[in-house]
Amino acid sequence: MRLRRLEAHEASLLRELRLGALRDAPTSFRDTYAEIAVHPSSYWDDLTRSVTEPGQNVAVLAYEEDKPIGLVFGLIDPLQSKVGRVGGMWVDPMWRRRGIGAALLHEVARWARERGFERLRLWCVVDSVGPNSLYRKLGFQETGNQQPLSAESTLRVAEMELML
Repeated sequence: MRLRRLEAHEASLLRELRLGALRDAPTSFRDTYAEIAVHPSSYWDDLTRSVTEPGQNVAVLAYEEDKPIGLVFGLIDPLQSKVGRVGGMWVDPMWRRRGIGAALLHEVARWARERGFERLRLWCVVDSVGPNSLYRKLGFQETGNQQPLSAESTLRVAEMELML
């Protein structure tokens, strides 16, 4: 398995992976497949640009040989200058429980440290056993903040934080 950052010309790859994640885990993300699948190519171009331009957010991909098997975003918190955010964490179901999620998160933590962040935060569905277990194993702890996953959902998400 190898990790690499998304490149500026890979908007179609980002679209494929993000839509695959939304299809695979519809109750794990605020966005839904139906909402995101209808976006025009300009949406994907803009999103790709936002995670590939220097000094911006980052998208990290996990690969096994030539097959992309995981994705995570490292995001700049616009309201807190010393806080980074993890978003869109996803690993292909056939590759879960092999350390890929941990490797992706370690890469985002490295990116966050390079930016001088003191904390890395994420939101996780409260009853999502696998992701919660992974995040806790890596040192994330709940902040006490919870909210609904979305206006239409009965699921709740808890904010978790890792001190860098």
